[in-house]
Amino acid sequence: MSTADPMPHLPYPGLFQMLGRALRPTDAVDPHAVTKAQQALGLTAPRALREFYLLAGNARDFTTVYDQFLPPADWSVQDGKLVFLEENQDVVRYGVDCDPAAGDDPPVWITTTGDATEWYRVCESCSEFIATMLVWQCTFGEALPHAASGLAGPGTEHALQGRWHHVGTVNEMRAYVQPGHAACLVEWSDGMRVFVAALSDDTLWALQDALGVVLEADD
Repeated sequence: MSTADPMPHLPYPGLFQMLGRALRPTDAVDPHAVTKAQQALGLTAPRALREFYLLAGNARDFTTVYDQFLPPADWSVQDGKLVFLEENQDVVRYGVDCDPAAGDDPPVWITTTGDATEWYRVCESCSEFIATMLVWQCTFGEALPHAASGLAGPGTEHALQGRWHHVGTVNEMRAYVQPGHAACLVEWSDGMRVFVAALSDDTLWALQDALGVVLEADD
């Protein structure tokens, strides 16, 4: 596997541990809540989605700090897709195929809210999508206590690919982790920008040299 490939073998407990936040039993959603939601909607959620909720669906310091992973009671079905995540201002929503033919780890789609909705595929698998969005919650949503961003330098992408775990890609945004750090590389309004987060202020600013980027503190 090349360093540019996502690492699906990094399980959710390992990802949270990498980010300095060990999962606890109270982070798990009650299986009865998942079963009740599925019965109400007349479907079975994909295994990849169920596994996440049964491990970390209640880890709200990560799941609701910016974009909102919906509790199973608030899941809904739209155009045959199970909606489980809302953007923080509810401008867009994310859904996953829930037809049995879609398999255990199906693609994830995005749509805007409103009357005329179209769905666009943003990630090839639900597990990769969830892991990537958890990293985004760290770098942009303050799930980790210290965050900053800066325009990517000539060597930034190479440094990320060489020394970090590539967790996954969502809609061309690439997410990376290493112990105590998170990074997302995404095309922004002013160019290719890297958003980073860390457990401490000192280690955050040390990323400037490590990634070849001039960081600006997030407001």
